[in-house]
Amino acid sequence: MRKLLLTIATSALMATGAIAADPVITVDPAYVEPSTGFDWDGFYMGVGLSGSSLSNGIVTDTTGYLDLIAGFNVTSGDMLFGLEGWVGAYSDGTNSGWSGGAEVRAGYLISPDALLYVSGGAQFYDAGARYATLGAGAEFAATDNLTLDVEYKYWGWSNNGFTGHSLGLSALWHF
Repeated sequence: MRKLLLTIATSALMATGAIAADPVITVDPAYVEPSTGFDWDGFYMGVGLSGSSLSNGIVTDTTGYLDLIAGFNVTSGDMLFGLEGWVGAYSDGTNSGWSGGAEVRAGYLISPDALLYVSGGAQFYDAGARYATLGAGAEFAATDNLTLDVEYKYWGWSNNGFTGHSLGLSALWHF
């Protein structure tokens, strides 16, 4: 009986050693490597909705915009540098037409999927009005290729005496 117990115990120890030395590894074929974050580099295009309130101290003009947007970003570590342009339609309820503009921006990636930035640029109108703009915004990755951007702009230094503010929301597709 003692010999039988010793044989069973020895066999069990040897089998345990073999199992420990050769673990069985299974791989789920549906496993996808986790993402390291959004790829901010390269071209993007999208649409934006915004509104502005401009005043010359006597008259206040509130205007809505629908824009087509195109841009390009380059990242360096957690810093982002970009150039963006847009063209679209505007209406203030009385007047309507087209406008466009361009801006440069510099930002900091607060996470792989979130960007805070500042911008500076210009806004032009078909009727000849021009503004210099300074802004700040936040952009968030919604999917692997889509970001949502919210931006505030101060409009100053115009050729018509008006200054003001705007707030916009954009959906941008990154290539």
